[in-house]
Amino acid sequence: MTKSINQPWAISSGHLARYGQLWADIDFIFEDKISAENFRMDPMNCLIGKLNIANQNIHMYYKDLIAYAKELDKQSNNVYSQRPAKEETFPIEIKGRVFIIRKHELGKLAQTVNDALLISLRSYELGLYL
Repeated sequence: MTKSINQPWAISSGHLARYGQLWADIDFIFEDKISAENFRMDPMNCLIGKLNIANQNIHMYYKDLIAYAKELDKQSNNVYSQRPAKEETFPIEIKGRVFIIRKHELGKLAQTVNDALLISLRSYELGLYL
């Protein structure tokens, strides 16, 4: 079974119609096997999984999750404080790739990356990497 944050296959057609296909496809998929030894010895360079956005898979290391969680959270807070129009778009750069997304998609992206960071850390602390 795929270790997914948002489980996009379970999104209802109502949510898909309301928020759009890009919003529905934003997901983070964890690697099948993350070595506890590798995470303990060199956690920053441990491949955690891949971020799926706009039909592109971007491999994310633990250090990437930390950096992008902070950056996306900051950008999301700035966008929501501006109260932009529903259809207004914003450029977001992730590992050299630029995505043009709306505010609700940015919010979901920021939450997905933050969830992936938190889950990867908690899984290590609980000894779930086998």
